[in-house]
Amino acid sequence: MEYLLKGQQPSPISQEPWALARNELQQAAESGHDVADLRPRLESLPPDDEAGLLGLHREILARPRAADWPYTETSALAEIVATLPPDGDEAPRAAATGRIPRGTAADGIPRAAAADRIHGAWTGRIIGNMMGKPFEIGPTRESIRAYLRSKGAYPLTGYVPFDDPGERDRLGRWGFEGLTAGRVHGSVRDDDIDYTVLGLHLLETYGPAYTARDVAAEWLSRFPVYQLFTAERAAYQNLVRGVPLDRAGEQDNPYREWIGALIRADVFGFAAPGRPRRAALLSYQDASLSHRANGIYGEMWAAALISSAFTAATAEESVGESLRHVPPNSRLGIEVRTVLDQFRQGLAWEKCLDDLHARHAGMSWVHTVNNAGALTAALLWGEGRFGETVGLAVQAGLDTDSIGATAGAWAGAFLGLRALPDALVGPLEGLCRSGVFGFGDLAVSSLAERTLALSTRL
Repeated sequence: MEYLLKGQQPSPISQEPWALARNELQQAAESGHDVADLRPRLESLPPDDEAGLLGLHREILARPRAADWPYTETSALAEIVATLPPDGDEAPRAAATGRIPRGTAADGIPRAAAADRIHGAWTGRIIGNMMGKPFEIGPTRESIRAYLRSKGAYPLTGYVPFDDPGERDRLGRWGFEGLTAGRVHGSVRDDDIDYTVLGLHLLETYGPAYTARDVAAEWLSRFPVYQLFTAERAAYQNLVRGVPLDRAGEQDNPYREWIGALIRADVFGFAAPGRPRRAALLSYQDASLSHRANGIYGEMWAAALISSAFTAATAEESVGESLRHVPPNSRLGIEVRTVLDQFRQGLAWEKCLDDLHARHAGMSWVHTVNNAGALTAALLWGEGRFGETVGLAVQAGLDTDSIGATAGAWAGAFLGLRALPDALVGPLEGLCRSGVFGFGDLAVSSLAERTLALSTRL
């Protein structure tokens, strides 16, 4: 995920007033506040009118939510859990499915199966991130489709083809070196992978009772601020300025429902395989540092989704299970159910994505809700096939590398390492490149082994 905004100029690189007012206005409109009359004011203000923009920002924050707001969205853990169905014991899957029995602790899972699927999940996340990264920041769903068709690679099932440096402007910000077909030699560093590495370290160091304060300490110690984006950067800057911990994710943070927390979720699913409620609850403290409402739900949902991949017999079953761990009357819960219903009705993926983009016209391309819908569609229409699942996530044209990574993690956990395509696994050379201070280059096998060992203690 990157901080820059598709189709918006100037592109914000810090918490300047222009980005603060513009994005808070959109956040307020999406979350039930009547701010329509303030939009003309925003458009009339030049980007360098600091006093005017900050004054408008204060007005936006003062607007109350409409009394007929139809959703139930809270950020407190106890209130979130109160909206969820009980998480009772469930019958294990039949042995014939080959799935890990749901509800068992990791030390009750056949070690070889758990090791293969956790290794597959780590590997799949890295591959998915790299499949999506060439199209991050700039390309749209339509331009991605046109580019891939011109290369005979639509629908996408592998690394993005690229054979002419003269066509560099058809890709996104990050280009092609180390990312495109034939140019992959080990992984590339990316924030989507950094957070997974740091999440493993968090759980190993502080255990399942880690707190948001622990997350804050690790961020400040291990990330330079410009390695973080959107809500994470806002929270980081708040921490540096001495904003109280419980306000760091909210104050001057119009990105609090964007995708940043969702991209940090996967490791909690890896560490609690087949225990989706456990995975969701494990992720809450991490999410709450920087996000609110649907931003938090996004991380809890994705953690449960990844965890369920170890047990579900189909993608449809996994998505259905994931819905048990997100507030049902939230925009996120409704979005996932909408896509699931469309799949069950037999709609084509293209039609589903047409509808999704229409529902969320004007929403940031890095918001949690629209990306969760696109990710759900990728899993359902991908039907458990690795390349197709990741390819559909990328082709959605939203946060291509982030939901590509989560789709890859889900498919890797669902299939296991041995079932992943050699043409995608081999070029990684078993390497995970991390920008987390103190970690650097890591063997994917070591990350998987550490995760497996951790899962026996959670």
